[in-house]
Amino acid sequence: MSPKPLPPAQAPLPVQRPLPAVSEPVPPAPEPAASGAGQVAPAAALPPLDPAAPVSGPPPSGNAATEPARPLFVRADQRPALPLPGPPESTAGSFGLASGSDLPATGPTAEERRARLGLAAAVEAGDAQTLSLVAEYGPVEVWALLRRSGDSPLARRAQGVRLADLERAADRWDLRFVIPGDPEWPDSLGDLGRHDGFAGLGGLPVGLWLAGPGRLDDVSRHAVAIVGSRAATAYGEHVSADLAAGLAEHGCSVASGGAYGIDAAAHRGALAGGGRTLAVMAGGLSRLYPPGNASLLEQIREKHVIVSEHPPTRPPSRPRFLARNRLIAALSVATLVVEGGLRSGASNTVRWAQSLGRLVLAVPGPVTSALSFTPHRLIRDGEAVLAATVEDVVSAIGGLEPAAEERQRAPAAPYDKLDAVERVVFEELPGRGETTADALSERTGLAVSAVLASLSRLSETGLAVSTGRGTWRLG
Repeated sequence: MSPKPLPPAQAPLPVQRPLPAVSEPVPPAPEPAASGAGQVAPAAALPPLDPAAPVSGPPPSGNAATEPARPLFVRADQRPALPLPGPPESTAGSFGLASGSDLPATGPTAEERRARLGLAAAVEAGDAQTLSLVAEYGPVEVWALLRRSGDSPLARRAQGVRLADLERAADRWDLRFVIPGDPEWPDSLGDLGRHDGFAGLGGLPVGLWLAGPGRLDDVSRHAVAIVGSRAATAYGEHVSADLAAGLAEHGCSVASGGAYGIDAAAHRGALAGGGRTLAVMAGGLSRLYPPGNASLLEQIREKHVIVSEHPPTRPPSRPRFLARNRLIAALSVATLVVEGGLRSGASNTVRWAQSLGRLVLAVPGPVTSALSFTPHRLIRDGEAVLAATVEDVVSAIGGLEPAAEERQRAPAAPYDKLDAVERVVFEELPGRGETTADALSERTGLAVSAVLASLSRLSETGLAVSTGRGTWRLG
């Protein structure tokens, strides 16, 4: 349906309702902007946005009372078409986006892109109230209002945003800013726009900052989120890495938050399995967090993709971690929980996944571990599918037959025919290099003669090989 023309400013509007108060859910301190020397300067100390900048309207000047009456907002479906001469305005070459044929001619306009870029810097991630206004009235109208009015912390913050600084930040840290309507924008994020949110958090992001060569829409298409405790046990990290590597072998991507513990193990497992992984950050991408995972996150940046809802220099905070969880859930077809205590942040991601209609799975853990609480509760209450193997996960998301059926059809492997002593010796053979029968005797507690007899039978089945120098290795 073509947009309705705007009525004259002096005439009564056919459709108009009072504008809800735009609140700021975080402290009103202005966000920092990147400086040329790599330091951070307060946005309030920077000069105002150039009035000539192509946004919907310049900051206020003179006496606002003398300005003609106009509606605070006009709904997105009531705005007239933008007066663009000739063909639709290209969005190429702006804010780290590649120019060329990969951008559709009917994609977002440059004006919308600038408005969304400014809103992403001014509005706190997951601010459900403001994001609902963006969805209803459009980013251009909301950005224009915030730039004109200075009677709220959010408006003052918007007036301190310098789009040129954000564009320079994109070039400096090799980032790109994608918005709804871009080819790389995942369709799955649209579910966030149809969700009311929790405790004031929710809403469709106005845009996302990305780093890395991977296309977000492609990497997230078959992604499984693996989440859990930061203070993970060796059991939890082993299971996470093993499941992530197995998912990678089945063609699934692995999504997580880049944190210590289960997150890091999941990312490492996906990389080790030769698969793809995406990390969603709770702060800007100029300095990856946490610092202890910097090397891992740089690997993901170099080979895959890192995602953030925040401008480059914004630091992480607890509310931003909670807002980040909704993106992890929305970007994945399923969420898998590996370890989580009574108050685990993984429970928040699970809540988002459930409300968005995503599948939830959980890995059982030792009954003696406090970190088994969340996965065991989810399984007990029927809120999650029990997942003990990668086949369980892939079967649940509709990609494989159940693991038990696979095992029934599989022929017996040589390892299955070994007796107990032969298995003990086989398990002690090093994965790399060689060892002697004497060394195996010491590690297993078996007599050297028993070790040699087992090695002989292992060599017959191809599970062990003699080097001819008195040493043995895996076959």
